[in-house]
Amino acid sequence: MNTNVKNLPTGQTYFTSYGYSDSAVWAVVKRTPKTVTLAHVNCERDPEFKPEFHVGGFSAHCSNQQDQTWLFDKIEPTYTITARLTKNGWKSKGTKLVEDCARRFYDYNF
Repeated sequence: MNTNVKNLPTGQTYFTSYGYSDSAVWAVVKRTPKTVTLAHVNCERDPEFKPEFHVGGFSAHCSNQQDQTWLFDKIEPTYTITARLTKNGWKSKGTKLVEDCARRFYDYNF
């Protein structure tokens, strides 16, 4: 599984949702052949990751944002979404989701 989240519990299936430039991690709580119910995975920024900012852009540019790591906090059972399997993959209200991937990303340059 592709992940940048440390201490993520094993034995769970994860999805990543992709917004404009950020991404979030979700855990499967219910599954049918054509739908999955996903609970949000809360992550905290890993203190070992230190963003490097340089002058540029609107105010600064983060040159190492691709190296982000995150720490697992908890799975939030009250914050859920339902994704459906389409001919173009998993989607939830137009948002693309990728299975077997747990990548949290915050775009510091947006």
